[in-house]
Amino acid sequence: MMKKKFYISTAIAYPNAKPHMGHALEFIQLDCLARYHRMLGEDVFASTGTDEHGVKIVKTAKQEGLTAQELVDRNSKYFLDICDKLNISYDGFYRTTNEMLKKGAQKLWSLLEQSGDIYKDKHVGFYCYGCESFKAKKDLVDDKCPNHDRKPDYVEEENYFFRLSKYKSALQEKLKNNEIKIYPESRKQEILNVLEELGDVSFSRPKSVLPWGVTVPSDNSHVMYVWCDALSNYLTGLDYLHDGENFKKYWPNDINIIGKDITRFHALYWPAMLMSAGLPLPKKIMVHGFLTSEGQKMSKTLGNVVDPIDLIEKYGTDAVRYYLLREVPTLDDGDFSEERFFELYQSELANSLGNLVNRVSSMILRYLGSEISFDSLNSKIENNLESTFKKYSKYFEELDFKKAMEEIIKLIDFSNKYIEDEKPWQLAKENEEKLKQVLFDLVVLLEQIGILLYPYIPNKAVELLGIFGIREEEIKFSEKFDFRKNYSVKKGEVLFPRIEKI
Repeated sequence: MMKKKFYISTAIAYPNAKPHMGHALEFIQLDCLARYHRMLGEDVFASTGTDEHGVKIVKTAKQEGLTAQELVDRNSKYFLDICDKLNISYDGFYRTTNEMLKKGAQKLWSLLEQSGDIYKDKHVGFYCYGCESFKAKKDLVDDKCPNHDRKPDYVEEENYFFRLSKYKSALQEKLKNNEIKIYPESRKQEILNVLEELGDVSFSRPKSVLPWGVTVPSDNSHVMYVWCDALSNYLTGLDYLHDGENFKKYWPNDINIIGKDITRFHALYWPAMLMSAGLPLPKKIMVHGFLTSEGQKMSKTLGNVVDPIDLIEKYGTDAVRYYLLREVPTLDDGDFSEERFFELYQSELANSLGNLVNRVSSMILRYLGSEISFDSLNSKIENNLESTFKKYSKYFEELDFKKAMEEIIKLIDFSNKYIEDEKPWQLAKENEEKLKQVLFDLVVLLEQIGILLYPYIPNKAVELLGIFGIREEEIKFSEKFDFRKNYSVKKGEVLFPRIEKI
């Protein structure tokens, strides 16, 4: 039987600087969802990458005395490095300077042209180099771009345009009936409001202004506007150029994870381009918010930028993943506080989870030896697990990783309370049969906790499960949980060593 396919991607990042916590958040969200769907037995393809053309790249390279290619070659490695350090299980890392991606973007452009949706006209307007987009006067705050707090440049040039307005009615229909479903619902309404004033969009820049980009196939004097080039990656990275096996197998996107500042490009421009080219549309767009630091926007000027690499080196990969998925609302803005990070590490990871694993494994080894088996599970435990699994699954389908995590935390708390209520140390003296039942219940609880934690903290989840003789390749998930009758237990390392101070 063929597995159900699941294609998930993030927005590709500008490599004009090193990755920040916002990038880390998006990478981790990608990986969490990809691992969940792999646990369901689906054929998952997860992609991310770097968007390597545009004015910002040229300007940064010039400031550093590098060519644009040298800059992106160097900086793209930073993004690959953080993906590896965060244990991101991506299947494709796309760089838009890759020849296959560039030629694939040209193939797509040619289809838009053949549909009559590309034309040349004069463009007059305000251009924000930070956003790599033209801004309407009404979108400015005190004549500044609200995202970058700087005045856009006034630009007057001849560009190619894409007939985005032609697809206004079709986009409205597809968004309203959730053929393209946006999470959260509030973002959908924002996009529908934007759609009311939708016009055609500039789709190229003259090479005399911007020599660094993908050449327009029908006009050697122009390069594709960065969004046309960048958005194409979701398609071109699958070898759309050659109608390759990955393209045939995985297109369209099942979910695209993006930041709230680029929703209109992904919910309007990209679907319209695909309609023009006669290609299937992405199914879901998941929009996360921005990260602040101690309540303030992260800024080099304020000195509050958090380097995710520093955090990983200090607390470990899984602790960073845990904080961002547990503390930050999945579909909204969130705040990073190292004080809160430390508090969660100590109370939830070191104490509640780590101490639970250590107590259960130690009691089994002390009272029963390394093997534990039982034919049945306490009905109270079974009912709790069934309820948890259903809620966990529901929240993942709603793309709310934080709420799914909260169900795991409840299960961990329940398990700790079960120990205190049943007092295995007393049962060891008074009732050996009940002791076996209680410790067996706790092993089953920990097995399921390990499985549920796997998308969040995969290294530590595998370590936890290994203590009870369960291998990573055995990790599976379904709403109707099952449990084995025999476990081999060993003494493991401390999952999350306590940290004395921040």
